[in-house]
Amino acid sequence: MKKAFALAIIIAIVAAGAIASSWYMVYLPFEYEHESVSYYNRQLGLAGGPGGMMGYHMMGYYNGYLTEYSQEFSINKAISMMNDVPGYARVFPGNDTIVLNSTNVNIVAIATMVTPSELGRAVNLTDMPPSSSATENVFVIYGLVNPTLAIPRGATVTFTLINLDPDDYHNIAITPVPPPYPYYSMMDVMMNVLGVSPMLPPASYQSGTAYGFSFNTVLAYPGTFYYICEYPGHAESGMYGELIVS
Repeated sequence: MKKAFALAIIIAIVAAGAIASSWYMVYLPFEYEHESVSYYNRQLGLAGGPGGMMGYHMMGYYNGYLTEYSQEFSINKAISMMNDVPGYARVFPGNDTIVLNSTNVNIVAIATMVTPSELGRAVNLTDMPPSSSATENVFVIYGLVNPTLAIPRGATVTFTLINLDPDDYHNIAITPVPPPYPYYSMMDVMMNVLGVSPMLPPASYQSGTAYGFSFNTVLAYPGTFYYICEYPGHAESGMYGELIVS
């Protein structure tokens, strides 16, 4: 009798463990992924994303996330744009900061890989190593990796994101939510974004073509904000930078 009871207890414990394991390893990841896709695609219509199909090249979906681009660039042109610092901008490589002193600011951000390989050229684009917090993907802006951007209050800012990564999809979102970010960063920032782009497809180094998207936002209030990539895992691995409005 005691042996049967002990066996029943063991079976119950094993069954409970299996259920708990399935809950945490299968059900929850599936639910978070599903919710993140739904949230992200809703976010695009509410916070500076695509306003309609006119003028855009619709790319469809990637893993459920809306992908779309509004501009095509040669890869060499994209690199040239990243290096073309506006006259109202001052670049400070020593503390990885760019000060943009204008009421109409244009920011060209390149999405790329950390690894200085033939195709993933974050280091080659800047001759600077990324910070230790950036382990996989980064933004490159006017020669700096994930720089702090200082912008005057009330400025209208046009963000142009160009994806030079040959493997990954990327986007850019502006949010007051600070790091660290979880794997599904779009769930963390929720609807608290000032502007956002759709996911951009990888660059084609075979054809020499990269894809971009531009959107405007007005930074009406002082404070500290962040520009992040919302693709799962990217902000978590360091694909973000600080934006100071004063």
